[in-house]
Amino acid sequence: MVVKDIRDLLGGGVLIAIGVMAGLAAKSYGIGSPTAAEPGFFPVILSSLLTLIGLGVAVSGLDFSGKAPKGEPLRFDAWHLWCLVVIAGGFALFGLLLPLVGLFVSCAVTITLVGFGSRLLSLQGALATAFILSITAVVLFRYLLDLQVPAWPWGG
Repeated sequence: MVVKDIRDLLGGGVLIAIGVMAGLAAKSYGIGSPTAAEPGFFPVILSSLLTLIGLGVAVSGLDFSGKAPKGEPLRFDAWHLWCLVVIAGGFALFGLLLPLVGLFVSCAVTITLVGFGSRLLSLQGALATAFILSITAVVLFRYLLDLQVPAWPWGG
């Protein structure tokens, strides 16, 4: 057995870990049965699917014949650190901005900021993506699903 892609192996491991932890947390809600589902039933199903997907991704990173050459080594340079900081900061910024300026502005600012973590996205592309996804988030979460979050800085 040879590791042909370390990224698939590590990514699958992360998905497995998240799926197992979510499944264990959801079991405390009670699972029930398919005919009498309790609050933990759907999260346990989703966490099981996530664990299976993670297992598939991890196995795809392995070569059991032993004939495949090893993949490229995992590298972690300044650009990767910058991307990690920008994306983690985007999550924190979204949580801080949401109660202050509403869903549209917090989505737009966060998506634009996280867009700077991509080498493929220009400033115009980041702004266009932020605008489209912010409108989509407001329509979907505030108006269609009726979540009780302010959509705009002035409420509503």
